[in-house]
Amino acid sequence: MYRDPNLLKLAKGEKCLLQIADDCLGDEGSTTVAAHSNFGEHGKGKGLKAEDCFSVWACHKCPSIFDQGGVLSKKEKEDAFGDAMLRQVQEWEKIATTPTLKPWKVEAARNALEYLINKY
Repeated sequence: MYRDPNLLKLAKGEKCLLQIADDCLGDEGSTTVAAHSNFGEHGKGKGLKAEDCFSVWACHKCPSIFDQGGVLSKKEKEDAFGDAMLRQVQEWEKIATTPTLKPWKVEAARNALEYLINKY
């Protein structure tokens, strides 16, 4: 199970990548957190969050829609999370290749990307 609190901390102040709420806060950033996948294939289980590398930056409005039943179909949720995950990987790639950032940020992004590459 991949856990890295530093990876989750990268979300602070960043733009929302989930972008599913009609009133999404976009790149406002003050409420952005790392929102974990709700899918079993990413490690989600009863009382267990998905692996941290299957999280995306999201404003406080988007995960609530993602987590509610009946608002989006399973397919819509899968598509929305898949699109957000692609955007998230692109953001981690930028961080991982920017040596002027704090070392903990670069390391967290690199470790997540390496884990994803080795796992898939």
